[in-house]
Amino acid sequence: MPKMFARCAAAALLALAQPATAWAATLKIYPVLVALDDKTPVETMTIENSGDAPARMQVRVVAWRQDNGQDLFEETRDILANPPLFEIAAGGQQIARFGLRTAASPTEKSYRVFLEEIPTDRPTAAGEIRTLLRVSIPIFVTAPGAQASLAWQLTATNDRQLTLTARNEGSAHVHLNRLDLKRADGTALATRQESIYILPGATRSFLFDMQRPVRGGEKLTLEAATGQRSLTAELVLQSASHAGGTR
Repeated sequence: MPKMFARCAAAALLALAQPATAWAATLKIYPVLVALDDKTPVETMTIENSGDAPARMQVRVVAWRQDNGQDLFEETRDILANPPLFEIAAGGQQIARFGLRTAASPTEKSYRVFLEEIPTDRPTAAGEIRTLLRVSIPIFVTAPGAQASLAWQLTATNDRQLTLTARNEGSAHVHLNRLDLKRADGTALATRQESIYILPGATRSFLFDMQRPVRGGEKLTLEAATGQRSLTAELVLQSASHAGGTR
């Protein structure tokens, strides 16, 4: 069985209770998304250290999938990261390269690169702790003609709370940035600011606290902002006992 990794946040903080001082490397990383394919099998990433101390970093790439609304990671050799370990001087920069070692498929493949800071020394002042940076950036192996296709379902928990479920039935990821629910006449009901990826075949649910009461069977308008375009869908509010979806 391949080793599985739990879901990771963008940065991990290792701390004692109520520290007097915390400090960490200050890094700028770009781009924040890497796309590879058969025509572009190698891409680079620049990591800049704007702090006043050297930063030692470890780079690893994991396969990424989603199940039951959770991000799951497992070890992979599909993408080579070079160099896997490096140190960036204060004010310096490092170029990391990512090379594709697997063939593209009809469906987009998803990975994550984790850049993890390695401690170089221990704090010297009493009460000072070390904050270790851990950054996660997506890598996609794109497929010709692959597109996302979202099916939506809107279910009432009560007259002031709704659950919006999105299933990606397409062959490429979608990145949701903002979700707006409105009545058919344009009256705003709820908004959620997000930064959520939905991979092909995956499902995510979003809970909305409504500004105004709504009724089962009511027609609502969903406006979803993605990284590439805006989507609009007309949805019928269902009770929890009904199923169905709208693209």
